[in-house]
Amino acid sequence: MEPKEAVKNLPRQPGIYLMKNLYGMVIYVGKAKNLKARVSQYFQKSKNHSSKIIEMIQQIHDFDYITVDTELEAFLLECKTIKEMRPPYNKLLKNYKNYKYIRIPVHKKYPIPEMVTETREDGALYFGPFTSQSSVENAVVFLKNHYGIRKCNSKTVKKSTSGCLNLHLGTCSGPCTGTDVSAPYMLEVNKIVQLLQGKDQEALRNLKSKMLMAAERLEFEKAAAYREQLKGIRHVLYKQKVIKISGYGRNVIAAEKYGESTAKLFFIKGNRLLKKEELTLSDWDCNALENKLKILARDSFKIPKGSTEKTLSQEEIDEAHIIYSYLKKSNNGIISANIPISRIETLNYSRIAGLIINSRAQDISKGDFENNTGEK
Repeated sequence: MEPKEAVKNLPRQPGIYLMKNLYGMVIYVGKAKNLKARVSQYFQKSKNHSSKIIEMIQQIHDFDYITVDTELEAFLLECKTIKEMRPPYNKLLKNYKNYKYIRIPVHKKYPIPEMVTETREDGALYFGPFTSQSSVENAVVFLKNHYGIRKCNSKTVKKSTSGCLNLHLGTCSGPCTGTDVSAPYMLEVNKIVQLLQGKDQEALRNLKSKMLMAAERLEFEKAAAYREQLKGIRHVLYKQKVIKISGYGRNVIAAEKYGESTAKLFFIKGNRLLKKEELTLSDWDCNALENKLKILARDSFKIPKGSTEKTLSQEEIDEAHIIYSYLKKSNNGIISANIPISRIETLNYSRIAGLIINSRAQDISKGDFENNTGEK
């Protein structure tokens, strides 16, 4: 059956779809809240299709699908399937998700920070992934302007005996003069690394002072530029803090309602789904569900005596961050709460239980949920 005809038989349920080429190879995996509606879009003419999507559509000969109960379940299954199958077009279309990194090539003599879209095993330091391109761009501008490093964009240092304007302004140590200034230069680079690791906040305080001073002098354009840099670096530092936690496998309970009175619980550590459980809500009151959540969290997340938490690889951290970003931005009734390892026994599970039982999916406020579990 032609794919266009096969689409008509798809259910209107959450799930994943696997696009195949003529040879039966899976070339793309996607998830959908409504499989029929989502897959149909591929076979309709649209100006919104990118060139890569058009190229992929031309190769689709057949597709398979797997249905699940909830959108979050579809998302987690999509992540798992992509990791296992590595379909070529998932890799090619990866950049549409707009993940950005700050790269500092510390293995080079005079490194400068830059924004990139992927990490490599090249000896450089990477911070990210970040989802806001403008924030990362503003953060990189701030790092170049605030610290005594090269402002030029050339990959190699162009030598000039008189040095550049930044040297004379005192904002660069002047590697372009040919003098070996690698020691003071790397001190500045180390300050940048300390900032991005959340260990030194002095630069942010200085930038805020500059912004306020510019505003007092009625230099509004300059103040606005400082404000955007401040927003950018704060965004990067906050996200990096989240990613640092992710590196040791953040514990998350997520819940999603479907149907009239059914919910699914998901227990996620890092980038892994540890456990999921279906609840018929009419069978539970708040006290019983509170105890159930506490037992499940203890069984899922508690570290056995004598063992230590496993540090995730960069790829696993990226996957974990993608999952957390999805949970945070979702508007579809998915709620989530962080479960610090130190608070498994003392967390306010009654609040979580009450939200799951008493709130309709579309009315659940994820912000209230997180605020009342004691962890942002």
